[in-house]
Amino acid sequence: MEIRALTFFTELPINTDKQQMEQQIAPLGKQALQVKKLFTDAGFAVQSLRLASQPLEKIFPEGASAEHLALFASQYEQVANQAGFKHVALGTLGASLSTDEASTENSLLKQLMAGIPAIIEATDWVFTSVQLADQANGLKTDCLPPAAQVVVDNSTIKEDGFGNLRYCMVANMPAFSPFFPAAWHDGNSSTAFSMAIESADILVDLLETFDNTEQRWLAEPSLTATFNRLGATLDKLGTEAAALTNITYRGIDMTPSPYPSIPRSFGRIVELLTNEPFGGPSTMAAIGLIKQSLDAANFNRAGYCAVMLLPLEDAVLAQNAISENFNIATLLACAAVGGTGLDVIPVSGNTPQKKIEGLMRDTAMLSLSLNKPLTVRLLPVPGQQAGELTQFNFDYFSSTRIFDL
Repeated sequence: MEIRALTFFTELPINTDKQQMEQQIAPLGKQALQVKKLFTDAGFAVQSLRLASQPLEKIFPEGASAEHLALFASQYEQVANQAGFKHVALGTLGASLSTDEASTENSLLKQLMAGIPAIIEATDWVFTSVQLADQANGLKTDCLPPAAQVVVDNSTIKEDGFGNLRYCMVANMPAFSPFFPAAWHDGNSSTAFSMAIESADILVDLLETFDNTEQRWLAEPSLTATFNRLGATLDKLGTEAAALTNITYRGIDMTPSPYPSIPRSFGRIVELLTNEPFGGPSTMAAIGLIKQSLDAANFNRAGYCAVMLLPLEDAVLAQNAISENFNIATLLACAAVGGTGLDVIPVSGNTPQKKIEGLMRDTAMLSLSLNKPLTVRLLPVPGQQAGELTQFNFDYFSSTRIFDL
């Protein structure tokens, strides 16, 4: 198991400039390194230090041009990188706005959303997201078309459409979630941190200790005990880190995120339970079992705390997608049972904006119905069609089949 991210959250000054960011982020970077050392000394590998701000509309409450947003994002990335943060997020756009379609708030949201492709083009590792539904405000219906158009526009920035790795739509995502792109500070609290873990391998190892699938279906107490044990250790370290740095500890996203190798694959967990390829009979039951085990565990929670199904980042899912054992409808059904949504899914480069919009609407409504955070992160691949294989030059991606919407 590794810690995928220690994510730190800070509130930037309104209409901030580079000097103000340096004064705020440089000291935070030193504290983040202290926290990282605490975890590594305890035997945990930490893959990345990340930084997230409050929602973009709270930084630029009067709006900003695409050119200004691109300059700001570039400076933000530069300052954060110098402080030791490799990945940075501009806090989830729209997370602080109401749903009144006639309000100036939604006009601001649309204006800032239109600047996201410029942000993606001007930076290497700045992540962006937009929240289009939550329980308090419902669905921001009129903001769906521009949110989908951002996906289309982002897909042309890089030759392989890689820019959309750094953009997603979310619904019901709370503040202080450590997973990117949808990480954001609420703009009303102190500086904070939370952690995202990569623990699929621990669950694989546990299930492999059982002799057969019948015994594995009875493993919920053992799975919950594993989550409890891991949570207790990480919570203790998080509390110690908070005392050391005076930074608020916000908890763990215990989602068993995968890595593109079979021993670290969530798909492998499903297949150990079902004795079938991922997507076959009992796939949703297996996901439900893991989610129930996770729900029963006792630890400080942040973010999704669900099941992450990433066809590009999971070796077993990647291979089963090539074999056409599941499709996007399968993943959406799995999201209803215990998943995090439709995440890192390659689709045809010529996918119409309307289809992307429709999938966002479906996922947002599912999120509202279930009162749980869900995401949509699609990667249209220019020049490629459904059924062809991806060719991303990225260490954290497996080659898989391009999906058809």
